[in-house]
Amino acid sequence: MSRVSNFILVGLALIFTLNLIGCDMTAERELKRAERAINEAQQYDAEEHATDDYRAAEELLNEAAELAKDGRIQEARQTAINAKLRAEDAMRKAKERARILEQEMEEIGR
Repeated sequence: MSRVSNFILVGLALIFTLNLIGCDMTAERELKRAERAINEAQQYDAEEHATDDYRAAEELLNEAAELAKDGRIQEARQTAINAKLRAEDAMRKAKERARILEQEMEEIGR
């Protein structure tokens, strides 16, 4: 091989290695985001006002943690993302329910 070919191969190998080092090889980031979303939903009583979505989010988070523990990182990431989305749905529904209850209480108080 010529010097140019060797230089290009070494450069490509270096770029590939740096990309691997920079990649998150765990699902930790997505797990933390999902957990934060569940905690936020809990602050709005989502467990009471959006029970199905809240419980689904918790179950998905537990499943994601198990997948990560088993080394199934891509599946864990996707499941954690789904948990976050369900928690966000639960929070939206709980906020809306709280708004409706507040309106009803105001109407009763009139």
